[in-house]
Amino acid sequence: MSIRNIEFVNGEYYHVFNRGVDKRNIFSNKAQQYFFFNRMQVLNTTDSSKFFNNQRNKHKDSGIVGDGGQLVSIIAYSLLPNHYHLLLKQEVDNGISQFMQKLGTSYTMYFNQQEKRSGSLFQGKFKATHLSGDFALPTVSAYINLNHKHHRIDPSINLVKSSIFEYLDQELGESICNPVEIQAIIEEADGLIEYKKFIKQASITFADNKGNTLKLDDFEF
Repeated sequence: MSIRNIEFVNGEYYHVFNRGVDKRNIFSNKAQQYFFFNRMQVLNTTDSSKFFNNQRNKHKDSGIVGDGGQLVSIIAYSLLPNHYHLLLKQEVDNGISQFMQKLGTSYTMYFNQQEKRSGSLFQGKFKATHLSGDFALPTVSAYINLNHKHHRIDPSINLVKSSIFEYLDQELGESICNPVEIQAIIEEADGLIEYKKFIKQASITFADNKGNTLKLDDFEF
C-alpha cells in the first residue's frame, strides 16, 4: 500500500487534486457534478452522523447537515469533466484526510450506482501539494479558478464548475468558499482589479506550459 509523502498541518494550505481512473470522466451530467459540489459542503464536518441518519430516513429533510466544526476551509475549487482541483486549509487534526476520504467514498458510491458500474473511480489516492512562499495563494487560486481555460475546455459545451465567480462576487448560486480567505487573497493581489489582471496573465502562462495558447481576449471579465 502506498503512503502519501506529505504531512497535513492545521492552519496550512494545500492544493488537492485527482482525476478519473484511466482518465475517464468523473462527471457525466450536471446532477453528478452538483452531488459532488453538495457533498463538499455537507461532509465538511467533524460529525456527519446526523446527516447520514437523515439520508437513511425515507422522510428526508433536505435541510439537515452534519454537526461539529469544519474539517477544512474551502478556498477555491474547479470541477472539470475528468478531474478536480481544490485549494484547502486544514482546520482540525487529520481534517484534509477525513474530508477527502468521506468525499471520495460518498461520490464513488453515488456515481457507481448512477452508472451501474463497480470499482474505483479515481486514480488512486488524492494528490496534495503544500503551499509555501510569497504569493502562493493568489497563484494557486488563479490556477484552480481558471483551470478550464488552461485546458481549453469550453464551459458552454462541457461540465465546468469553478469558484471564480465567488472571487469576482458574481456567484448566483451557492457559495462554499471561505469569504474571509478569498478577501485576503484579493488584498494580497492589491485589490480585485489587480487580481483580475494577475489571474489573466497567470493563466496565459499556465496554458503555455501545457502547450496551449491563450491571449487576453479569451477572458470576458
